[in-house]
Amino acid sequence: MNTEIPIWRIKYYPKELKEFCGRDSIKETLQQIIKQKNFPHLLFIGSEGIGKTTLAQLFAKEFLGNNFDANFKLIYANVPLSDDERNQAKSEAYISTSKIGSIAGKRITTPAFIQVKVKPFVQLKVIGDAPFKILIVKNFESLGSDQQGFRRLMEIYGSNCRMILITTKVSNIIDPIISRCQIILISRVKRDRFKDLIIEIAKNESLVIDDTVIEALYKVSEGKISKAIDLLQLCSISGKTIDMQKLYENSQRLQNDLVKNLLLMALQGDFPKSREMARKIISNYKYDSHEVFTLLLKELNKIPLNEFARKKLINLIADSDFRAIDGRDIDIQISALLSKICLFSEYL
Repeated sequence: MNTEIPIWRIKYYPKELKEFCGRDSIKETLQQIIKQKNFPHLLFIGSEGIGKTTLAQLFAKEFLGNNFDANFKLIYANVPLSDDERNQAKSEAYISTSKIGSIAGKRITTPAFIQVKVKPFVQLKVIGDAPFKILIVKNFESLGSDQQGFRRLMEIYGSNCRMILITTKVSNIIDPIISRCQIILISRVKRDRFKDLIIEIAKNESLVIDDTVIEALYKVSEGKISKAIDLLQLCSISGKTIDMQKLYENSQRLQNDLVKNLLLMALQGDFPKSREMARKIISNYKYDSHEVFTLLLKELNKIPLNEFARKKLINLIADSDFRAIDGRDIDIQISALLSKICLFSEYL
């Protein structure tokens, strides 16, 4: 194992578009776009954790070439703004100079997220000889009603900056946005390409793993490359031979340890740290809200609590899981649950 890069997920992270595992037809489409040096706004659609953001970043890097650093930005639509950023957005509001109509003399404010995160980047001219800048917006559906404001920016600054929007819930994106984008559907990697990658990693790390275990790894990881590599590395700690028992034991351990620490932190009343940990778990391991709530419930049942406390906490988790069904923002729902657990911890 390379001591300079101990985390395998980073060590085997693709550096070029051609190294991205599988999805050959999509890579061909993106390679053609790179040759043409032009493309419309793009909408990447696919389930959590299958490589949409990685693919978009690799594409943007090859498209922009040496001008990548100066003309590229990645933002997360589901990450709340800080107080300073919200205050900045308010300070940049202006009074309408119109003398007639409903907005005459009113204070005009651009949605805070767009004003602080998006507008400053798309307004600046392209640096170097790149045809335009590239902005990637992950979890775009989280913008909600602010999507109308984003649509206007797509129209005004489209010649200066192309947007790549990434989502798992296309139903939560307004039609005017969808109609302005070329849609790219991204599926999870196929078994044969997944197997090739795992065999390559096993060879490099001197692991012994057979086809049956690789098939089980594909099912356990749900075809998510980063999750599979993390699990493979965890299994390798106790020996170079990877068998079924070791795979399932470590799969359970990986999930349980992370979520257990998150729950214990919330029960200690530390909301900022528990929210930060939850965001890292979701970002690194691509869990959806239902998976997080299910794992929290499983770990909750292992903690010694009185009957009243256990029932109360189960009810809080169930309520948050119900609220998440209709597509509300995952960060808001999990943060709300953690805040309620932290408040309840004062009575434990």
